[in-house]
Amino acid sequence: MPQGQRMFAVTAGVVVAMGLGFRAVTVHSVGNAPLVYRVTTNNNDLDSVEGLAPPGRLVELWYKQRNFREGIDGGTDPFSWCAWKNNGNPIYLGAVTADATGTWRFTNLRAAGTSVMVFPPSAGHNTCQGGLLTQLLPRACDGPGWGCTSWAPPTLHWLNVKRQNALTATAGGSISGAETTSIAVADGPDDGPEQSSVYDVDSNGIDTRSPGLVWGQRVTWKCGAGGTAACPSVTVHDATTITAPDPEFPFLLGTIQGHAPGGSVFAAAAINRGEALGFTVNVNAKLRASLDINLGCDRKKLFDFSVPFVY
Repeated sequence: MPQGQRMFAVTAGVVVAMGLGFRAVTVHSVGNAPLVYRVTTNNNDLDSVEGLAPPGRLVELWYKQRNFREGIDGGTDPFSWCAWKNNGNPIYLGAVTADATGTWRFTNLRAAGTSVMVFPPSAGHNTCQGGLLTQLLPRACDGPGWGCTSWAPPTLHWLNVKRQNALTATAGGSISGAETTSIAVADGPDDGPEQSSVYDVDSNGIDTRSPGLVWGQRVTWKCGAGGTAACPSVTVHDATTITAPDPEFPFLLGTIQGHAPGGSVFAAAAINRGEALGFTVNVNAKLRASLDINLGCDRKKLFDFSVPFVY
């Protein structure tokens, strides 16, 4: 993807905004299944979730999480799953009613004491601590706990982050069952003072409703031959001089998001940079499933990360 078209940026308090393209009162859903179009997290924790559902319906929000070891589908660096959190049982976050336009929102989740981390706590190439999958599971109900839609989140098959050489890092992965999906790799926030020729983030998004694709088909980003699309890559950069401080992540980060009626997934994997840094920051990000959405003053990026918290 050309540098000028890159749509992912990395921040320090994560805002995950998943946009699912809607117009006026149109609700993109299958039956009564709601869609998530925007998620925000601050300092790695989930803070708000917004989406669409049939107007007037009660929307319950649940989530599930599990760790994984980043890697490829087979080969010398295999991807593998670790145990589910909470034995695989979904956890309830709350309920709200969709308004007359079909919009529903959960806000200030962190302030309410709900702590859901969506980024791995530290880098781990071959350990369970380096990868984290989060399933967001909204369902539209006739009332609390009854008449509810079933969940249908996309499936992550693998996610791999690789330091290809001293200057380049890449992310590859595969997902199925998603209406819209995207992948990104980053070594730091994309809004720092570095020169315009330096990019800390690269991303690639796919809408499976597009001609030539099949809704929900398996989408694979590969750095070599095959796959659906090429993998994103970024120049690993460290500008820690006094005259040009450039905040960086303490690890190299790869992320995949996928969205479908009834569920969304967000996976993040971190590996060691292999170098010491003078100015490192936490991760905050906005993620959107589509740029075809009215997000007000939000910047039009699939992944949008910035810089508030310093280690």
